[in-house]
Amino acid sequence: MVAEFRSLALLTHDVTERINKVNAWLKQKGPNCTQAQLAAIASNRAAWLGTADTIEVAGHVDGLVEAKIAKDPNLMAAMYTSKGKEGRASVEVTQPPPAPAPVVAPPASPQAPPAAAVNNVVQPVMVQAPADKPPGKPEVPDAFLGRGQREQILAHYEEERGPGDCPKGMVKRGSNCESRIKERDWKLRQPLPNSERPEELPTPLLLKLGPPPPEHQYKRVGFDILMLKGPQNIVTDAVLDLGGLKVREEKKEDPPKK
Repeated sequence: MVAEFRSLALLTHDVTERINKVNAWLKQKGPNCTQAQLAAIASNRAAWLGTADTIEVAGHVDGLVEAKIAKDPNLMAAMYTSKGKEGRASVEVTQPPPAPAPVVAPPASPQAPPAAAVNNVVQPVMVQAPADKPPGKPEVPDAFLGRGQREQILAHYEEERGPGDCPKGMVKRGSNCESRIKERDWKLRQPLPNSERPEELPTPLLLKLGPPPPEHQYKRVGFDILMLKGPQNIVTDAVLDLGGLKVREEKKEDPPKK
């Protein structure tokens, strides 16, 4: 079930379509998931859905989890920081805090000079608490190519395809122009192998696509256009075979008029 949800999220590239499919899947199959499966979906939701991780989707997942743990107040407390129907007095009586301990000067070592005193009052030693570590940088969510960008890629390579049924280096398979290599070495959600040599996209195409999201870049590998993330070049999305070029149809000449 979790693998099905993950594949649905990663293989649906249009954001709106991904949101609709995920909501439909959660409505249909979410109630049949186990508590462990829902926990796996909830913890990986942001990474798998990207920009499709809306408040509506989050609320749907949380609702499914809550339905599984509703009878366990401890789990409910862990989820919502409160055990729900817990009795509590409307007025609480508190005791005053204990008086602070007197400041006592630390004993001087045999070789250390006596503590400095002003008006016969020993000055307390101030110890600065260590500064808190800065919070870690949040992980950048995976980015995907939109429908308009895919159309721009196909249109660009359609203009640059040159003579012949298919662009040079591609082969005909039915009505499609495809790469000679069916099995790619790269995989979605995995770093690009060192054996691959990514190439820059043409400048006119880059201008049409616009700047990539933070920590992402567009690259071409063979006849595929990839979205790569971070220094490890993780493949977050791909457009295969230059966008899906078709075999060029032969133009039929009209018969000469008699």
